[in-house]
Amino acid sequence: MKRLLYLVTLSLAAMLISVPAASAQDEMTVSIQDFFFDPGQLTVAPGTTVTWVNEGQAPHTVTSTDGKELDSATLQPGDTYTFTFEDDDAGETYAYQCTIHPQMTASVNVSGSEESSASSSAGASMSASMSPSASASASPSASASASMPTKLAETGGIPLPLLAAVALVGLGILSLIAVRRAS
Repeated sequence: MKRLLYLVTLSLAAMLISVPAASAQDEMTVSIQDFFFDPGQLTVAPGTTVTWVNEGQAPHTVTSTDGKELDSATLQPGDTYTFTFEDDDAGETYAYQCTIHPQMTASVNVSGSEESSASSSAGASMSASMSPSASASASPSASASASMPTKLAETGGIPLPLLAAVALVGLGILSLIAVRRAS
């Protein structure tokens, strides 16, 4: 009987550890390439911190096109800029560009509720807006990566913590049956 109690205690501890914290702050990364932002459109929940990383060879900026406080200094290759979208930003869209290369534009939509912290929908366009001359200078592999989502779409499957809980309860029941048969 002590073994069964020990097994149940360990099972509950494993379930609690596997459940993600509900108040965890999301973090997203936008790659700045020569000459586009990847992803070009991003939807985040309020409280999400977005970090722009200049992974290109040229200097770039992240500057709001509509007067919002989103404004980095010039980012040299390897530099980063971080901005946290607050609760009062809910429902807002932050359109931005690189002031050095104005054809480089993108946006961040702050959801009105705690929706997805990736794209607003599976069909959302993830490519940045750029002029024909800018798209000609981007490599084919870079252009292809601009259309890839940053997070896998929800598949509607059973969440892992729920599956683990069911498996642990099942093991507990099997253990209880085995203990009763042994005695």
